[in-house]
Amino acid sequence: MSLCSRAAWFAIVTAAGLTILTSPALAQQGDRSWRPAARVEAEVRYDDNPFLLSPTQKPKLQTVSVADALSGRFRDMSSATDVIPVTGIRAGVAGPGLFGRALELSAGVAYEVNTQNARRRHAEITFGVEQALAKAGRVRLKADWRPSYFWKNYLSDAIDLSGDGSITADERIYQSGTSHELDVTLNVRQRLVKAQRSRPVGVNGEIEVGYFTRGYDAPFAGRDRRGPGAGAGIAVELGPRWTVGLDYAYQSLHADAVREVQILDETAFGVDFNGTNGAGDIAARAFELVDRSRTEQNLGVSVETELSGAVTLQLAYARRTRDFDSTQPYDVSDRGRHDARNELAADLTVRLAHGLRLTIGGVAARQNTNRTGDPGSTGDVADYSRRVVTAGLGYRF
Repeated sequence: MSLCSRAAWFAIVTAAGLTILTSPALAQQGDRSWRPAARVEAEVRYDDNPFLLSPTQKPKLQTVSVADALSGRFRDMSSATDVIPVTGIRAGVAGPGLFGRALELSAGVAYEVNTQNARRRHAEITFGVEQALAKAGRVRLKADWRPSYFWKNYLSDAIDLSGDGSITADERIYQSGTSHELDVTLNVRQRLVKAQRSRPVGVNGEIEVGYFTRGYDAPFAGRDRRGPGAGAGIAVELGPRWTVGLDYAYQSLHADAVREVQILDETAFGVDFNGTNGAGDIAARAFELVDRSRTEQNLGVSVETELSGAVTLQLAYARRTRDFDSTQPYDVSDRGRHDARNELAADLTVRLAHGLRLTIGGVAARQNTNRTGDPGSTGDVADYSRRVVTAGLGYRF
């Protein structure tokens, strides 16, 4: 499906979903207690590393060399930082569901307008069904869809124009890595211990299962990944103002092993990848199997407190690790790769009026890998740091 067709389908589905969910006819159908609701949000986000570039790559983007310009290494990557306005709307209807308990149907759409990197602009859509359960519990089925997203440019080929067997920076060919993504999750939350006046401690538990897919436009089918995931969490209420949370999630993501172009050092393998000069080229074009299958683990801790009746502060720490499963002998980017990312986040929410809230937040993240640079010259994510600051308003009707 082309980008235009995908965008058109996205617009039709979103418009239809929002129209149905806010329709007075639906609110009156069968039971007049159905109630429509909507929430609009607008925020501005500053991102100091939207493409997750390493410390050595960021200066190269800021001052693009002639070789990188010829190869397309940073095409459509206009700036190493960005200011991103985001607008969104979520609409739904709520009414009696199973056993007379509340049932909510919802749909939402958000659009990011990157001011510095226009190629990054994209929309995200969500659909959800949530059913209330006994003892303050609920079950929620949710689908998150991102029709098109430009990540960065990846190596697609290389041409030895000089004929010397060695690929220079200007002989590489990079193309845009654009993906479409769909995640479907089923989440169940249940109160385990009810807080009481004599024992002001409450405990809520949560479990989630899901299936996660991401597909890339040609020529990057080898970057597609898909697979199941599961997670669990617990939230402890300490009196009326404090909540401490702990959660863990695991994903097993499969990718097909495919042949891709890499730039490899023949002397490290004793293999003549390009058929010239024996096995003596240190930057040879190689067309070998790669496998990006991986397992991913996320561990998070959060603390939330009410500073006053109108002000809430949340602090969170998360650690993500990725272990890649490739056993391909020449897959230098993925074989034996291990990533570890640490992330700190803070959000301050202020209730300005009934239904109107201001949120100011920030995230600081750093990832380290066990690789040196980008060994296959493919453009993959390596070591990076990133800081994001946001300020936004949300209004619930």
